[in-house]
Amino acid sequence: MIIDIFNEVLWPNFQKLEHIKDLSLKEQTVQYNGYLSELEAQRIAYYNWLNENVYKGDSFAGDTNDGFLLQENLFYISQENGAELLITDPNSIIK
Repeated sequence: MIIDIFNEVLWPNFQKLEHIKDLSLKEQTVQYNGYLSELEAQRIAYYNWLNENVYKGDSFAGDTNDGFLLQENLFYISQENGAELLITDPNSIIK
């Protein structure tokens, strides 16, 4: 069974699944508890991945230590006076 961490299968729907509906109630319960355990484990893994790879808090993953931040579109953002952001083409920067 493929587990979708964003769309949990509720008990009434789980009991109607083709490979579950012919099992005894006890076995259905065991299968559902296993499903919920795996769902929770995958959600925790996804949450940990987000924390490690996406959410960086106050730090910036693309900091080049020269006052610029590299963005996905390969343009740079320079914080000029603490209030304004200047977006520049990296090809036009003279070092």
